[in-house]
Amino acid sequence: MTNNRHDRLTVLLHWTMALLILAQLALGLWMVGLPKDDSGLRANWFNVHKSLGLVLLALIALRGLNLLRRPRIDPAPGQPGPQRAAIAVHHALYLLMAIVPLSGLLGSAWSKYPIRFLSWTLPRLAEPWDQGKAAMATLHLFSTWALIALVVLHVLAFAFHQYVLRDRLLDRMR
Repeated sequence: MTNNRHDRLTVLLHWTMALLILAQLALGLWMVGLPKDDSGLRANWFNVHKSLGLVLLALIALRGLNLLRRPRIDPAPGQPGPQRAAIAVHHALYLLMAIVPLSGLLGSAWSKYPIRFLSWTLPRLAEPWDQGKAAMATLHLFSTWALIALVVLHVLAFAFHQYVLRDRLLDRMR
């Protein structure tokens, strides 16, 4: 018997995270252009971004646990080389989906500002450390751009499967 469809939880996590990641990317690119002033507008949007990042961090942990418990589905149709490339891209996507929010969390933990999740101020995780904050900001930036590149590659691969190969790959994620 073939197993070529993801379970409901996997599909729900995939699409929820896809929407949240796209929202985070748009918000992150937009909010860094906000002026640093006393209005609090920039700080409020940064807090929204941090809250969504913490939600994504929890979801990627849940997704990792789900990967361990669910049965594997059959590989997508195709040649071994592209199949191996697809697996490598998926592994890199998972890794970056963890690194991006973790680097944001650590950078925030090492800043002088408190971390807010929704309306709650979280306990301080570490003392301010300028070098650590700067290193995490750099990692956050570069890993975000790497994530964007892989998301674009992922969407292009989907489009190729859907519209060129017409192999109904999307049916695996419904």
